[in-house]
Amino acid sequence: MNKWRNIIKTVTYSILMLFVVNGFAQNDKLNRAQQLLQAKNADQAKLAIDSVIVHPETKGDYVSWTTRAYIYFEIYKRADKQKLNSALRDTIVSSLKRSNALKPDETFAVNNKKLMSNLAANYFNLSKTLLMDSINYSRSLIAFNKFKEYYSLTEPTTNFAARDIEYYLAVGSLYSDIFNRDNKNTNAQEIAKLALLKVLDTQPENPSANINLGIMYYNQAVNLGKGLDYGADFNQIDVVQENIVKLAKQAEQFIIKVYKIDNKNVKAVEALHSIYKMLNEKAKEEDFKKKCKELNIKLD
Repeated sequence: MNKWRNIIKTVTYSILMLFVVNGFAQNDKLNRAQQLLQAKNADQAKLAIDSVIVHPETKGDYVSWTTRAYIYFEIYKRADKQKLNSALRDTIVSSLKRSNALKPDETFAVNNKKLMSNLAANYFNLSKTLLMDSINYSRSLIAFNKFKEYYSLTEPTTNFAARDIEYYLAVGSLYSDIFNRDNKNTNAQEIAKLALLKVLDTQPENPSANINLGIMYYNQAVNLGKGLDYGADFNQIDVVQENIVKLAKQAEQFIIKVYKIDNKNVKAVEALHSIYKMLNEKAKEEDFKKKCKELNIKLD
């Protein structure tokens, strides 16, 4: 009987020692991963850390998950920083979330926040690149919304109103220019309108949004007039003229808001002169013709 007890004790002790040794081995791997990261050898560090975060002895340690996030970030910077969709970026974010869930100390919490903020900033920069360089609004919008999502993980109470205005004003300005150069590009027109109206929802008096919307409506009216066939019947002419007046009135309502705030705004004064000329409102046309001369605006 004592013999069996001694055997059980020996086996139990051996198992415990195996766990201890194995635990030390995993901590050694974590240390090794950190050393490799410091040595800028992220690929080898990745191999070490991927076993650390699944082992029972170390998977519940926030240090393991933050280390993993920073290792993957080094690889991400090299390979995926300009990609809209990145499995590496997703791994970094999930690792940071896991680390935060394990209640890290102040130092690691600050490091987690810095890295998440960096990813958010990368997405914001990517949204600008996709918009201005690639003229790809749909992908740019995905990046912009990801920027807000990731930044909210670091600062949950952030008010994005100013960023929204900045972004949607850029979208509206870009696509209104595209439409004004090509009035047949209705997709650009729709994108511009929606973006500029988003700006006005937040900041109703925004001069750039109002001017851009007004000029778009005016150019749409001009395009209607140009598209009228010489042989059109009177009914068709009446319908087109009615729509031209409606569009000109819509243009006026946006631009007049800018003029009332700043009666020396060159774009507003020039646009209102053109609008009143289109509407055949002679007195207002002459009034704004004088204002154009006062501001040295050359009329066609």
